[in-house]
Amino acid sequence: MSALFPQYAQRFSRWPLLLVTALLALTLTGCDRGKPQAEAPTPVEVTVFEAKAVTAPLSVDGIGHVYALTTINVRAQVSGVLKETYFAEGDIVKKGQPLLLIDPAPYKAALDEAVSTLARDRATAAQAKRDWLRYKDLVAQAVISQDDYEQKHTAYQQDLEQVRVDEASVDKARVNLGYCYINAPCTGVVGLQQYKTGNLIKSEDYIIVTINQIEPINVQFAVAEKYLPEIREHAAKGALAVEASYPNRPEKTAKGKLTVVNNTVDVSSGTITLQGEFPNTDRFLWPGQFVNATVVLTETADTILVPSSALAETQDGVSVFIAKPDNTVEMRKVTAGRKIGPETVIEKGVSAGERLITSGQIKLFPGVPVKIVDAQTYKDGPVSPAAVAGQDKKGLSPGGEGQGK
Repeated sequence: MSALFPQYAQRFSRWPLLLVTALLALTLTGCDRGKPQAEAPTPVEVTVFEAKAVTAPLSVDGIGHVYALTTINVRAQVSGVLKETYFAEGDIVKKGQPLLLIDPAPYKAALDEAVSTLARDRATAAQAKRDWLRYKDLVAQAVISQDDYEQKHTAYQQDLEQVRVDEASVDKARVNLGYCYINAPCTGVVGLQQYKTGNLIKSEDYIIVTINQIEPINVQFAVAEKYLPEIREHAAKGALAVEASYPNRPEKTAKGKLTVVNNTVDVSSGTITLQGEFPNTDRFLWPGQFVNATVVLTETADTILVPSSALAETQDGVSVFIAKPDNTVEMRKVTAGRKIGPETVIEKGVSAGERLITSGQIKLFPGVPVKIVDAQTYKDGPVSPAAVAGQDKKGLSPGGEGQGK
């Protein structure tokens, strides 16, 4: 055919090449059209904390126990039957308030007897004095002998001394009668009563009840001895503030002042014992309880203080996740300082105004997008579309009040 139509031979010889090229182009186009496009990652819901420069305390932490300012064991000073109890166990009693009554009848009788004996001996002494004075005139007139006069004088002196003994006996009997009425020696909390009404009490042998003075109250706690020079240096400038809290309630603290730095370091533990006094008007602290205590040395300005939950331990040290302005994540190494309650001082690596991610860090990596939510929303979790649809069908408004019929 090429011989018959030489003018078309070259043209038709190119068709197979063109056909193959067209088919290849169509195939590649079909492959590209069927390949799924990469989806953008779903933003991770997080909560953030905006770093701010604040004035933060420079403090030293320790652990210790609460001690009553005064502990008094109430004992009977006279023996007898415990006749009355004027308090309930656990009551707050005031100084001078009646607590107990030991049967006063025997001691009142002893006082009456002592008073009567005193009156009798006073009368005897008065008569002896008159006899002595009369003999004094007679011996001057040589009517009686000097020996008789000396005997009368001696009798008067003996009777006079007996009166003084009787006066002491009256005072003792009156004191013993007073001991039957036991009053509170201080303001405080009474404990459990060891001997109830009706028991026979022996003087000074039995502790009937214990009173702890809790307003104010003391806290003794131990800190590492390496802080002792710094504590003494700041204490020399003025009274240092002390705070105390319970391990299970760190959000509430009692505030007091440092009163004692112990006079020796415990060589077995390498600690020094400090004591703080607290007004305790709300009775938050209770004798014997274990507490975390902090002595505040001074305060530092322009300190970056962030929640400890924003910190992540890595192989390189401590890092934080930063929510950048475009709501993507940056992971940054920082230098963490002292802890203050649930917060930590950042010495280097974070500036004021930056947003630190405080939750959801396990899902984060550099560059991932985030969605910032409030703490309550993060705690409750995202609401599913099905749940929302179910609420709409019931006619519920976002506030929870029924709108449907």
